[in-house]
Amino acid sequence: MKMSKRSRKRLSIRTKMFLQISAIFLIAVFLILFINTNYVNDIYLYNEQQKLKSIAETLDKIDISSGSYYGTINHLESENNVSIDVFNIDGEPLYISSKSIADSGVTVSVLNTKELSDGSIIEIYDIGGRQYIVMKMVLSFGGELEIYSYKGNVEVNADIATAMTWGTVIVIFTLSLVFVFIYTRKFTKPLIKMSEITEKMSNMDFSEKCKVNTKDEIGILSASINNLSDSLDTTLADLNEKNRKLLDDIEKKQTIDQLRKEFISSISHELKTPIAIIKGYAEGAQMMLQSEDRDGVSEYCDIIIKESDKMNKLVYELLELSRYELGDSQLEEEVFELKSFIDDYTSIQTLSFEEKGITYTQDIPDGINCIGDAIKLSMVLNNYVSNAIAHTSGERKIHIFCEEFKKIVRVKIFNSGEHIKNEDIEKIWKSFYRADKSLSRSEGHYGLGLSTVSAIQELHKTDYGVENTDDGVIFWFDIKKSIE
Repeated sequence: MKMSKRSRKRLSIRTKMFLQISAIFLIAVFLILFINTNYVNDIYLYNEQQKLKSIAETLDKIDISSGSYYGTINHLESENNVSIDVFNIDGEPLYISSKSIADSGVTVSVLNTKELSDGSIIEIYDIGGRQYIVMKMVLSFGGELEIYSYKGNVEVNADIATAMTWGTVIVIFTLSLVFVFIYTRKFTKPLIKMSEITEKMSNMDFSEKCKVNTKDEIGILSASINNLSDSLDTTLADLNEKNRKLLDDIEKKQTIDQLRKEFISSISHELKTPIAIIKGYAEGAQMMLQSEDRDGVSEYCDIIIKESDKMNKLVYELLELSRYELGDSQLEEEVFELKSFIDDYTSIQTLSFEEKGITYTQDIPDGINCIGDAIKLSMVLNNYVSNAIAHTSGERKIHIFCEEFKKIVRVKIFNSGEHIKNEDIEKIWKSFYRADKSLSRSEGHYGLGLSTVSAIQELHKTDYGVENTDDGVIFWFDIKKSIE
């Protein structure tokens, strides 16, 4: 059966330590009170007997003929609250206490008799219902000494001592419990904190650390927990990073496999049509040769050559794209002036602009020097402009302009027309993908142009992209500025 959190708190190390130390104190108190209650009377009686013996020894040393003998006896009686009787050898009294008990005329009963090693006798008398401790001793001159001490005084003192012991012990025990509580709280506080921190560590939370304030074992343990926390945090962070990279590699491999499948499917689809056309016209030409229709054969051969050129162009573009993506193509960087670079290309496209009824403008400042592989960058410009020509509609405008930044120039090609759908913006950079399905493959639109742009820009380690505007679309690419 599992214990609840509340139960575990009741049995925490602080509670256990408090209860254990309190139990030790309680046992000690019990022993003190037990001894005091059961043996304090005996101890007081023993002390009283020793006092009486001391008085007797003092009197035995005094010369009986001395003038101070009786005064000394009287002083000892007053000082020790006892009664003293002295008898000569014949048993006749030499000194009878003024508060003598022996001749009080009441019944005397001997309750207990004990002979000491020196021959003296200690007896307990019951005289008129009151108990006395009586010491009898033969003096050195042959007489006898009897000393009476009221036993009730001893018992009262014993009771007072017992009561004081009880009160003192209870007060001290209560104060001890307070001290034990404070001590256990202070002692166990870092241990409880360590427990909380290690609990967090088990849940992969290494944010909190132990405070090391001492150099004892607890301080060493705190430092060790902190070191373990840092080590686990570093190890887990490294493991998570490796797992992330592994997942990225797996995802990348899956993406590559998917792209490979899509590429094979796309290239198969792209080649299937021209191959079928070539086969069909080749069979037709063969039949015309048999019928000696030379004009028809010539026409069919022209079509076969045209489709073969398209296939050749497609294969060339695929090979170029593959070289760029695999990094086999080396950049031949050179410094060139941007305006001249744009003008040299667009001058070749003048006839295409006129045929399509497109109004072309550009706003490229003079004197902007760039660095890069001009031949490959011209392919980027060509693909963008060709794409713009194919998609221009409405006012049929194409406008080329740029934005200058600290280290790069962003060339932008605008064409009026319809927007690119949001779901197509990320896909248009993939091979064989065409957002506008109406564009014909017979016009040379295979969906490889923007893939080529992406590969060339990746080679240059520069950005590229597309954005929709109010009345058209802007494709852009970055070129590094020359620092010369």
